[in-house]
Parts: sequence; C-alpha cells; structure tokens
Amino acid sequence: MFHSFRDFCCLGLCDEDEGKVHSEELRQYTCCARYEKLIDVGHGISGEVIQIDAGHCRKLCPRHVSDDPGDASRPAVEKCSSDSHCRARAARLERVSTLQGVRIIEAIDACECSPESSCRRESYIHHVHTGTPHQTVVDVGVCIGHCGKDLSCKPVRNNTVSVKGPNGDEIYQVVEKCGCAGHCHRMDHMETVLDYSEVAIKEGTNTTDVVPVVRQINVGQCVGTCPGNEMETCLLRDKKEPSRCLAGLYSKQHTCTPATFKVHEYRTRRGAKREIIRITQCACV
Repeated sequence: MFHSFRDFCCLGLCDEDEGKVHSEELRQYTCCARYEKLIDVGHGISGEVIQIDAGHCRKLCPRHVSDDPGDASRPAVEKCSSDSHCRARAARLERVSTLQGVRIIEAIDACECSPESSCRRESYIHHVHTGTPHQTVVDVGVCIGHCGKDLSCKPVRNNTVSVKGPNGDEIYQVVEKCGCAGHCHRMDHMETVLDYSEVAIKEGTNTTDVVPVVRQINVGQCVGTCPGNEMETCLLRDKKEPSRCLAGLYSKQHTCTPATFKVHEYRTRRGAKREIIRITQCACV
C-alpha cells in the first residue's frame, strides 16, 4: 500500500523531526523587544509619586506583539540571530514637571538587533522636546562591539551640537568615533590657533608679509578611571596590635593623567613664540 508523506506524519513518524526543526529555529533566532520599566521621577503637587515608563530592551519574545503605528516598516519586535545583541535604537527625552523642578528622563522608544562585530559607532536617536514647537532629532551615537582582553568599546572623539529650546540654545554631546580602550585612555580634543610663523613676499614688491595659517591641533585629553583607587593613610594604630588601624585617611591612589607629550610651536601676530602641548598617551599615575 502506498502511503503519502502526510500519512506518515499522521502516524506520528514526523513528530521527532518537527521537534528538531522547531528547536533548531529557537536556537538560531530570538526576539529583540522593548519592555516596560517604570521609574519614580519625583512628586506631584498633591504629593503623589510620578512614574515614567523609561523602558528597556530585552532579548526575549513577548506574549503580545503590537507594531509601531507611526512606522509600519519598523516592527516593535525584531527577529534576531542568537549571536546578535538587543540594543536601544531610539529614545525620547521626557521633560517631567515635579515639585523638585523639571527632570529630564531618557525613555527608550524602540529596540533593534545589532550583529556581533568589532568596536564601532552606531546610530542612537534622541527625540528632543517632543510635542513642543522645539521638537527635533539628534543622533547622539553609541559605541558597541567587542574588543580584546582588558579593553572596552568607548568613545575616542566627541563633538557637540546645539538645539533650540524654550530657554535658548541647549548643548548635546554626540559620539563621533569609537575605539577599543582601557579604563584610562586618551580622547581627541581639538584646539585651533592662528600661526604667524610663515613669511611671504608680496607680489610685485620686495617687501615681505606675515601670512596667518590656521592650525588645528589634536591636543587630546585623558578620561576614565584607574583600578585600586582608594589608599589608606593610618593616623592612629592600636598599641597592643600595631597592624590594626584605629583611624585613617582615604585618598585617591591613582588618577588618569597624561604620560607622554609632544610640543607644537607657533607665533602670535606680534611675533611672540608660543607652545601647545599635545598629549600622546595617558596612564594611571
């Protein structure tokens, strides 16, 4: 007697294979979704606690799925590969009025899958002054990706952008470049000067003229923390047990400071010689 493939499945011969396929799909894919996260931000005029849904991203498939009504092309839940990361794609800066004043809360709006890769900058959108005449969008950026041992993916160059607000211009810091760095590392920091060192001969004459040249120098800055920060200076010891400290002072043992430098020289309009010191390396000292 001829049996179709469906007949075998009805006899229960396909249950094992179907289970294998289903479990394989679960291993290969997962979800990235925004979940509710209520936080207390202050008290209202009646003394009630004001709560805001700040949200957070989880690599977990929710029971109920609803797409974003504002953007049909970007579903609220994304299907990710098992080796990808679930991260925030966009957030809005909520201005909440409390008895303690106006508080600005970052509330995550959307999440997305981010593939595993080396350290890089990715877009991170901030919706600023939503629902007001000043509403706008700022890509503040974020550093994600893996690095070598004892290193983390961190910003190595930042910039600022200005946004019109109800009280004038507001400054927002944005990430421009990311790199693998330790706890204490060097970040880019630019300085611009007019250098009057170069002398040019005026065309058609025998006279000379000093021509200013714009020089932009990456002087750098040291940021971050150093491990083993606390150091105790004992002021009073136990007479019977000298190893026991009864009173002491705690201070920072190491700070992230410039370790090596390079000097750039230039001249002012009056001919004075000046120096700009450029940090080339930072260390815990």
